[in-house]
Amino acid sequence: MKKFLSVILLGAGLTIAAQPKKAPKMAPILAEGYYVNSKNDTVVGNIQANPESETEFYQKFYFQPAKGGKIMPVDPKKAKAYGFDGRHFVLLASGDGLYIERLASGRLNLFEYKYDGKVDGYDHIVSDYYMQDTRAEGSDIKLKEINKISNKFYKKDLKPYMKDQLMLWTDLDKFTFDKQAVISAINEFNKFYAITAN
Repeated sequence: MKKFLSVILLGAGLTIAAQPKKAPKMAPILAEGYYVNSKNDTVVGNIQANPESETEFYQKFYFQPAKGGKIMPVDPKKAKAYGFDGRHFVLLASGDGLYIERLASGRLNLFEYKYDGKVDGYDHIVSDYYMQDTRAEGSDIKLKEINKISNKFYKKDLKPYMKDQLMLWTDLDKFTFDKQAVISAINEFNKFYAITAN
């Protein structure tokens, strides 16, 4: 009888140990949003606001039509831009098939791209920043394109964009990139050039 119980316990233990160890997945949290398809039509529905990794927002997103239905992945081949909860993402024109998040908009646009990288040898989410002057002309016409700015020497990269309001540029810290300070400076800059109706 003891052998029989031992065999049953051993069999049950092996059965339990042989089960695959799946990581638990969080239920999708949906937020009202939109995307702009390749034909420039705006499609309204719900976007998953809690992907497995924050960096997924920059490669693809998950969309559920407004009429309901299954949540489906949407990649840069199907959508030029998308947004939800006050966040707006546009396709980087370099052809890399990546989305960048618009942090500030107006005459100057500031964008952020996040990806998995390493900081001091440890896995970390790393950010790259991009700028665009929507009203650049003449010798500054290249500023109309979306250009990457350095995180280390960002102040030097921002100077051509902010040369019309150098006071805002000089107030930025020379050594430390502070995302919120840069966003505030660009929003302040954009207030000078806001188009107002009479």
